[in-house]
Amino acid sequence: MSREKIKVPGKVYEELVALQREIHFTQDHQDTIKKAEDRGYMNAANWIRQNERAYKIGFAWGFESDGSESQGTLRDIPEREAPPVRRTISRSPQTIQPRSGKKSSGSGSSGGVFAGIKNWLGKYF
Repeated sequence: MSREKIKVPGKVYEELVALQREIHFTQDHQDTIKKAEDRGYMNAANWIRQNERAYKIGFAWGFESDGSESQGTLRDIPEREAPPVRRTISRSPQTIQPRSGKKSSGSGSSGGVFAGIKNWLGKYF
């Protein structure tokens, strides 16, 4: 066997290169599969699982893309769905009605802060 790089599908190659940048490859393919799955590289993990011998050779000699797209796997992330409609409690539309009558100034129970102080002072002094 000549020393050629191992050809892998395009998506697998991209994930193997990204994985190589993030971790140190080991000869223990089970460890590499676990690290690939933990980082979300499912295509690379499945390829390594199915091609253990080719991975070990590629570990030493390198990998290259064969230019094709890899086939989808069962663990591919599906398209994002529209968010569900939020249910809220329906309430009858109520509006705040203005008070009728004049606003009293200076005296009475609703005369403001100064009127309250004045009433308090009048009670106790």
